[in-house]
Amino acid sequence: MRSTGKARTDVVGRRTLRHVAAFAVVGVLAAAGCSRSGDDRIAEGGRYRPVLVNQVPAPSAPSPSDAPSSPSAAPSESPSESPSESSSASPSPSATESGSGSPGTVPEGEAFFDAPDPLPGDKPGGLVRERPAAADKAVAGGAKEQLVMYRTTGPDGQPVAATGTVTLPAGPAPEGGWPVLAWDHATTGIGAKCAPSRSGPGPSGQGSAEMLAEFVKRGYAVVQPDYVGMGVNGVKHPFLNGKSAAYATLDLVRAAREMDADVGKTLFVAGHSQGGHAALWSAHYATEYAPELELKGAVAVAPANDFAFLPYLVSQGDPATAMALMLLNGAAAADPSVVPADYLTDAGLAAAEKAWETCVGDQGEQLPSGTELFRPDAKMLALNGVLIGQLPQATKPAVPVFLAQGGQDPLAEANLPLARDMCDAGVTVQYKPYADLPHDATEVSTAGPDIVEWVEARKAGTAVEGACTFPSE
Repeated sequence: MRSTGKARTDVVGRRTLRHVAAFAVVGVLAAAGCSRSGDDRIAEGGRYRPVLVNQVPAPSAPSPSDAPSSPSAAPSESPSESPSESSSASPSPSATESGSGSPGTVPEGEAFFDAPDPLPGDKPGGLVRERPAAADKAVAGGAKEQLVMYRTTGPDGQPVAATGTVTLPAGPAPEGGWPVLAWDHATTGIGAKCAPSRSGPGPSGQGSAEMLAEFVKRGYAVVQPDYVGMGVNGVKHPFLNGKSAAYATLDLVRAAREMDADVGKTLFVAGHSQGGHAALWSAHYATEYAPELELKGAVAVAPANDFAFLPYLVSQGDPATAMALMLLNGAAAADPSVVPADYLTDAGLAAAEKAWETCVGDQGEQLPSGTELFRPDAKMLALNGVLIGQLPQATKPAVPVFLAQGGQDPLAEANLPLARDMCDAGVTVQYKPYADLPHDATEVSTAGPDIVEWVEARKAGTAVEGACTFPSE
């Protein structure tokens, strides 16, 4: 029986206060670059649940236009070269440009991340260049580990370059080729240099090292996209834009298949936090955007959720300023109707511009309060509307979903209802809570063995056990 009147109002009010408090804690951790066990993480989301799931329409997945065009430009970053990047700077027989197979033609060092203009090729997923990945970005046990640049589709439907890594297993490929596990990373920042293939954390920093090594050991090719605007210089990252993340993920699989004919069509998508959000959107768009791939399942570990109203809360004084600026910047990168100057003061615009160069864990000066960053006359509902369209509630995967969630993670209160609502919409969901885990890399390292076994069972065609059963509230 549903509560009504004053009783229901009191319940909603208490819940909203808990959600705002959770956002504040997460935002403070994000702004401080807080670490747990040395793994820097921002929690993308919180507990505020301002809209009903069934009020969010599932978007269609149109076939993108890929007519040659220059990507939206941003000021080019020139980060200092890290030892890991310089270690893979020299050309080698495994380095090729434009998929030509010609050795020694790949730009050295940081120049690898400057995309050619115009981009070669005419199809999403086309390989632009490749070279051996740095050792600290490698997955243990891989026979070949490449850093690749490839062609994908931006949020405006136009071609754009993206980067990521591809790990191939040892030994001969089975009939039909190696199955593929696409791993989408959690938030590392929104700047080009923050990409996991560059200065961002590799598998060990994301908590995924042992899990990905186990997949490689079992004969999977592993691909790890950086996302659009991360890795490649001169492109802005559309943070938490579902379509962009999905296209970048699916096109890296295509690039891996072009790189090596032994990479098969069987695909699983997985990720943590921002990456869990990306995995759900990849599953949503896979059938129409990449119909030649055979997606068998999606894994979302604590997917980013309930972020749509965070900028509004920050404009009213909530301390999660760093996350709010990333959300505004990302929305502006994806949607030309979002103009930062319509929302931010001069101090806010300066802070937002600096956010493009700041990675999670960077030590920087304290940000001003949200009331100083946001204009008092800003019409926040327009921004809220853009962000609502990117919530994971708008996805409807056509494949089984494994949703792993830490019980001490502020996202738990949002993602259990998400799993229930997906089940109500006809999606086969296995929800696995991990009672003592916070929102950090331990969610991945702890759930890793369960993820491997779940993926293996789906590959074998085994029915999902315990689908759409949930812990009592």
